[in-house]
Amino acid sequence: MGSFEGSRSHRRGALHPPFRHSGPPRPWAAAVGATLLCCGAEAAPLCRGPYLQSATPDSLVLVWRTEGPSRPQVRFGTAPQRLDRRADPEQILVRTTTVAGRPPQPGDLYRQPVDEAAAREEGDPDPSTPENVFQFEARLSGLQPRTTYYYAVDDGDRLLAGGDADHVFTTPPAAGTPADLRLWVVGDSGTGERPQAEVFAGMQSYVGRTGRRLDMYLHVGDMAYGDGTDAEFQRNFFDVYQPTLRQTVCWPTMGNHEGHTSRGLTGIGPYYDAYVLPTAGEAGGVASGCEAYYAFDAANVHFVCLDSHDLDRSPAGAMAQWLAADLEHAQGDWLIAFWHHPPYSKGSHDSDREEQLIEMRENLMPLLEAYGVDLVLAGHSHIYERSMLIDGAYATPTVVDGVVLDDGDGRPDGDGSYRKSAGRRPHQGTVAVVSGHGGASLGRKGTLPLMREILLDYGSLILDVRGDVLEGTMIDRAGQERDRFQIVKRGVTEPRVVARPRLPADDPAQITEIAIDWQEEPLGEAPAGWTAENAASWRIEETPADDPRPQRPEGRPGVSPPPRAVRCALAAAAADAPLRAVYDEFVGPLSELEGWLQFPADAPAATAGFLLGYRDPRNYYLYALNRGDATAEFWEMRDGELRQLARRGLELDFGRPIKVELEPAARLIEVQLQDDLEYTLPLDQPFPDGRVGVWVGAGGAARFAHLSVERKQP
Repeated sequence: MGSFEGSRSHRRGALHPPFRHSGPPRPWAAAVGATLLCCGAEAAPLCRGPYLQSATPDSLVLVWRTEGPSRPQVRFGTAPQRLDRRADPEQILVRTTTVAGRPPQPGDLYRQPVDEAAAREEGDPDPSTPENVFQFEARLSGLQPRTTYYYAVDDGDRLLAGGDADHVFTTPPAAGTPADLRLWVVGDSGTGERPQAEVFAGMQSYVGRTGRRLDMYLHVGDMAYGDGTDAEFQRNFFDVYQPTLRQTVCWPTMGNHEGHTSRGLTGIGPYYDAYVLPTAGEAGGVASGCEAYYAFDAANVHFVCLDSHDLDRSPAGAMAQWLAADLEHAQGDWLIAFWHHPPYSKGSHDSDREEQLIEMRENLMPLLEAYGVDLVLAGHSHIYERSMLIDGAYATPTVVDGVVLDDGDGRPDGDGSYRKSAGRRPHQGTVAVVSGHGGASLGRKGTLPLMREILLDYGSLILDVRGDVLEGTMIDRAGQERDRFQIVKRGVTEPRVVARPRLPADDPAQITEIAIDWQEEPLGEAPAGWTAENAASWRIEETPADDPRPQRPEGRPGVSPPPRAVRCALAAAAADAPLRAVYDEFVGPLSELEGWLQFPADAPAATAGFLLGYRDPRNYYLYALNRGDATAEFWEMRDGELRQLARRGLELDFGRPIKVELEPAARLIEVQLQDDLEYTLPLDQPFPDGRVGVWVGAGGAARFAHLSVERKQP
């Protein structure tokens, strides 16, 4: 995948809200309009939506796509049989990928530039929108707060969708009014696999059973695995959630998977085509000037969305400066913040070891808590974790002493609700929730001491905000309640630090990570539990005492260290055939293989890597790094036939230890190198169960340190 810099012709225009129509019409819009009016008698097929975006008390954006040109019209009204109002044609933005005789224009749907498409590595998906697709973004204005409307989308005088009870929305309540809201929060869902569908069905079951519809939907990232391409958005997000999206606005934050093909700095890519987000403060809060981070209001709740993936997370960065300005002017009694990378987690990701998570905790949490944030929502870590009422937990590693204001369970029928003063006051306590259990493979590396509830199961979070009470309910994929907590903001409460807060249960049976670190094995001997073939040498050696991580400017580590000091490494050298060594004590479904690899200084052309999905010598996968030509190679051995599936050039320092993470899914493997470079490798068949191991090319040598295996949960 190439860089997205210099592709601004595909950008909607972060500093220019898409519905600002002062001055003459855009020339490109007029050209598209002429094309639409010339279309034939047949209605263009609907290929996405309609779905709702950017709702305010008096407006809403309705989005849909067609295959081929169309004459867009929107009818709406307060009953399905009385759609007596129409969207202003000047308020319908038309975007497309291909119009005959017209070069690319600002506002076009994303198509990868020709030079970047030519540079795509083998196996990389095309992120582009298909040719001849038209997207319509219609702003409905003059609406009333907290009012239900029905709608229909037409191609000229032909109905495309709606005109029935299923195509309906309710505008948010006016800012400042008492809240009566229900939100659905889910993250890391967009796999297209069975758990995603079950989590969605579980939410629908719970909502139907409790008789309270959703008012909005927060997605905390990774809604389109594996690379956030346009096709993956369609298959793993829109096709799955359309029954909800046509009735409920989704407010998103970009995850790392969407970040494979979209860029927060430029607002370019399939993620930014999929959503219409406020940039000029039109939904409440201070104008951000971009769609990567933004604010909006609903009743007496102020929401802020941040980009934790690919923007500057420092206190001096543009995002933090905007956040400070927004919080200074924010109205409302409740403050809810959401982004992708959790400040607190030891699920499939560890917030004490990964840079994005550490920086969100160290740099953004102090600012949010200074303005009285109540709830912080995130995903990325594939687990459900919910903290106690905390304040000031910014240290790395995370500690529990001096930062817990209430160590109870937060249940009104248990230890009691968490209590805070009325309104928004600084440092009165925050509840942090990781809701990254929406469909991707689950994992748990350990137990964070701040957590009050940890559940290694698929599900999502329902939030109900009613007046001065916020209640969160974790529901599993069967629609059953698994956790519940309340925050009550009433009167005056003086926060007090709990001297000896209770710690969460640390059940070893819940830890999915299996460490292979050779810490207790004798030096100079072959490791136990391994079967090696073609080894010239094969033994455990002591590693240097210095930190193996590459360093970035100002001393900040660029790559997370192993969870324990690396005292031992496996030194392996191959004979005249490749060395293949398999770990015999793990056989089963794999969700992640992680390990450190280092080439010796005297092996400038060595090749080494990791085996996974190993069933026998005739059936396995191999991910290998080639130091000689600075490439990564991905191979499959199937029924004794070896074939290369992908190869790509790498900009890595091959003279230092390299951290490799391999995460298989149903038909892809996600690769992450040095906690930084991410890409996916597609598979043409489901990833099999099997063993893991290491591999060294013939005549080569390598050292392997701290391998770990995550067992996939059913």
